[in-house]
Amino acid sequence: MKLTGYNLSLESIASIVSGQEKVSLASKARQRMEESRAIVLDALDREEAIYGLNTGVGRNKDLRIPKEEIESYNQQLIYAHCVGIEPELSTEEVRATMLLRLNGLIKGYAGCQPAIADLLVQFLNLQITPVVNGKGSVGEGDIGILSYIGLALMGEGWIDYQGNRYPAAEIFEKFSLTPIRFQVKDGLSVISSNAVSHAKISLLLIKLHQLVKWFDLAYALSLEALNGNITPLDDGVLASKHLAGQSISTQHVKFFLKGSYLTKKKSRTVQDPLSFRNATFIHGAVYDTLAFLEKTLMAELDASDDNPIVDRKTKRILSTPNFETIHLSLAAEMVNVSLSHLSHASVQRMLKLSNPDFTNLSRFLRADDRQYFGLQALQKTAATLDVEIHHACHTLSNVSYPLAGDMEDRQTNLPLIIQHTDKIVRRLYQLLAIEILYAAQALSLRFSDKRPLGHLTEKLSHSVHQEYGILQDNHQLYTIINRLSQRLCQERVDDLF
Repeated sequence: MKLTGYNLSLESIASIVSGQEKVSLASKARQRMEESRAIVLDALDREEAIYGLNTGVGRNKDLRIPKEEIESYNQQLIYAHCVGIEPELSTEEVRATMLLRLNGLIKGYAGCQPAIADLLVQFLNLQITPVVNGKGSVGEGDIGILSYIGLALMGEGWIDYQGNRYPAAEIFEKFSLTPIRFQVKDGLSVISSNAVSHAKISLLLIKLHQLVKWFDLAYALSLEALNGNITPLDDGVLASKHLAGQSISTQHVKFFLKGSYLTKKKSRTVQDPLSFRNATFIHGAVYDTLAFLEKTLMAELDASDDNPIVDRKTKRILSTPNFETIHLSLAAEMVNVSLSHLSHASVQRMLKLSNPDFTNLSRFLRADDRQYFGLQALQKTAATLDVEIHHACHTLSNVSYPLAGDMEDRQTNLPLIIQHTDKIVRRLYQLLAIEILYAAQALSLRFSDKRPLGHLTEKLSHSVHQEYGILQDNHQLYTIINRLSQRLCQERVDDLF
C-alpha cells in the first residue's frame, strides 16, 4: 500500500499490522517531507529561538541549544524520555503505533529527516518490532512510550523478531540497516504524538465491532431460550424511532433468527423484561458510540498532532495545541459507559433465564432432578464481571496534575481510559461466553429433540451443545467459560455464515 498520510482505514491498518500488506511512501508524501525539512534547516541557520528545534522542551523552553550540540540534544531527548514502564505493548500495538506515527510524519508537518520514515517502512515490512514499555503517558502526547521506538531507530534498545528478542544492533547488522543519527527536530518529531493511543483505539475498534455483533447473536439465542416476544424487532418499531445503531442491531438479530420458531408463532408473553425488550436499543447505543469514536479517530489520523508544526505554505514553524486528546478521551469514555449498559443487560438476561417464572423451565436450569445446583453459582461470576466493567468506566478525563514545571497543567488520561476499554473488552468476552452457556442450556431443556431455531442461532447452539452437552453439576464450568471465551475472541460472527 502506498501511504499518502491521508488514506488509512481501520481495514488497511489491520492488514498492514498483520503483515498481509507491505507499505511504501507515495511520491507526494516524500516531497512534503523534503519541503518541510528544508524549512527546518533554514530556520536553524537563522538562529531564531524555536521550541524543540533549538530550545529545550516543557519548562526548559528557556534553554537555548547551541548549533553544535543539536545532535547530542536530540539523542538526550530520546534517552531522557524512555520512562515508560511495563507492561510492554504487544507486537500488534507496536506495529500499529509505528504505522500511525509514519502516517503522521509523511504529512510534512513534523519536519524530520525523510530517512526516519524510510526506516519505519523497513521495520514494518521486515516485521522488525521494537520492544516498547507501554505505561508512561498521561494523554497529552505519548512521549514516554514513543521514545522506545526512537531508541530503536537509533539502533539501540531491544527488538522482537520472529518470536525472539535481540539487541537492536544485531537486527541492524542482519538486515544491513543504517541507524538514524537524530538531528534538528528529529527527536521531537518521533515522540511528540499520540500514536500509541491512536493505535490502541484502532485495534480495539476492530475488535469491538465484532464483540457487539456476538452479543447480538447471544441475545437472539437468549430470546429463543426465553420463548420471548419478537415484536420489538418489527419493522414498524424501527420506523418509529430512526436510530442508526438500533437498526443495525435489530437487522443482525432478525438475520440470526431467520427460520426460528419465534417467527412462526404468536408470542407467549405480552411483553418481556427490559433486558430482552430493549436489547437492540442498548446494543444500538454501543454501535452509535463506536461510530462516533471511529469518526473522531479517523479525523485525527487525517490531521497532525505535532508540536510545533512546519507550515509549508508560509514557511513558518508554529507552536500548536494539536496533541490535545480531549475529543478522543470523551468519545472513548462514552464507549466504555455504553459497554457497561450492554454488560448489565446481559447479566439481567441470565438471571431471567435462571428463573422458572420467566422460562417455565427448571430453576437455575438444572439438567434433571438429580442435579441440585444447576447454573446458580455462575450468577456470581457474571455479577462480578459486570461490577468490574462498571468500575472500569468511571470518568478519568477530568483528572489532572500540573507537570513539566507547571507548563503542562492539564491532561486527559487517554491511555488509561483505553487501558480500561481493553479490560472491559476482555471481561465482556467472558460474560458473552456465560450468556451463551445459559441460553444453550435453556434451549437444551426446552427442546429435547429437534430445535426449531434460527439459522445462525442453531449453528451456535449446536456447536456449544455438541462440545459440552447438557451442563450438569460435575462440569468444570471455569474450564468451559475460559475455552469458549477464547474461541469467541478469536472468531468472527461472520465465520458462521
